[in-house]
Amino acid sequence: MILKDFFAYYFKVADPEVLKIYQGLLPDSTDLAADYEKMFSRNDEEAIAFLLRFHKATNELKRNRPEQAILFNVHGNVCFPFFVEYIWKVMDDSDRTKVLQEAGCDNLKDLTRALDERVELRNWFRREIGSSLSQEDLFIMNEIIALQNFSSGGEFSFLKYAYPTIRQTRGRVLDAGCGAGFASLVMSQHVTVYAVDACQARLERGMALYHMMKKGEKEIFPQVINLIEEELGEIAVQCEFPSAETLLSEPGREITFVEGSIDTLSYEDQFFDAINCLDVLEHTFAPEKIIKEFARVLKPGGKVFITAPTRYGEVEQRIHESIEGTMFPAMLHMHHFDPQTLSSLFAANGFKEVEMLPFDYMSWEEFLEIAAKSPARELAEELKNNPFDKVALQLYAVYEKE
Repeated sequence: MILKDFFAYYFKVADPEVLKIYQGLLPDSTDLAADYEKMFSRNDEEAIAFLLRFHKATNELKRNRPEQAILFNVHGNVCFPFFVEYIWKVMDDSDRTKVLQEAGCDNLKDLTRALDERVELRNWFRREIGSSLSQEDLFIMNEIIALQNFSSGGEFSFLKYAYPTIRQTRGRVLDAGCGAGFASLVMSQHVTVYAVDACQARLERGMALYHMMKKGEKEIFPQVINLIEEELGEIAVQCEFPSAETLLSEPGREITFVEGSIDTLSYEDQFFDAINCLDVLEHTFAPEKIIKEFARVLKPGGKVFITAPTRYGEVEQRIHESIEGTMFPAMLHMHHFDPQTLSSLFAANGFKEVEMLPFDYMSWEEFLEIAAKSPARELAEELKNNPFDKVALQLYAVYEKE
């Protein structure tokens, strides 16, 4: 329902020439919002071909007319009022009263205008309201965020760090927070994969690609790889993406896609031989519950592969949020980790650290420039007191169940 509501809103407020672009993607539609929702709910080849055209058009708008593009958490953008209204509906009465008092207005229309215009009000909102989203709200927001990119964002981390080891694994692998299923597809060349994600739109994408891979489809797949590389931008050149021919070299083993939360997995104890969970923990409501579930479903000796943003990354995130005045945490990153806290969470659930590799480095001088501007003063000062030649914004870690 959230997708239909969003598209109905977007097509109503978008400029006529922008609306014409999206009408051109489904020229026979008589109910554009409903038909777009259906396309994002399908997992066939026609839907994938449509999604490729959709994301290319959306990326073009982001480059040339960002104020008209489908974007989340961006003021001055045509989508901004939709998110204000959504969060207004899910807030309780006391929070609504508090927000109106802070904004100095008495209705939603004036509140939306005030939030769009006042950076200090958006920053206040993020601290007081936007950083306390429920798990259900996070899931719903991610349905809209999935419209921004075909890529799930973790493809680079998977190929560079986790895949070289996972490809040597045998048995069953859980792809926890699988997104659009890129890692699941690659892993299925070697293992049986169970792919779980809370975002239905991304799961449908993954299922469609899986069906195409099983059939040996060779025309659309290269376009998918090219689009992912384009969306990842400069970071993609640091890693050699598998060609479509490589991905389709074998029919692959079975992938089972499941919509759900990874903190309540439906699998029996000691079911998996390994777990892949990249660029996921930071988006979740309670990481400790997820790690506890991993311990339950993983066999003794099985490994968990993790990437997550560091506390240095948090400083960078906070300055971005403060300058832009985002209403919600950037990229919906709700948590950040250092090596000690991450390993402690896993150790408390019977895991031992096998590998800890910081990556995505920034020079100390660059970090000091950011820290000097960051509103996260206490954290910035704490980190500045422990200087390094360079700081890592992300962590890659491997844990083994004892």
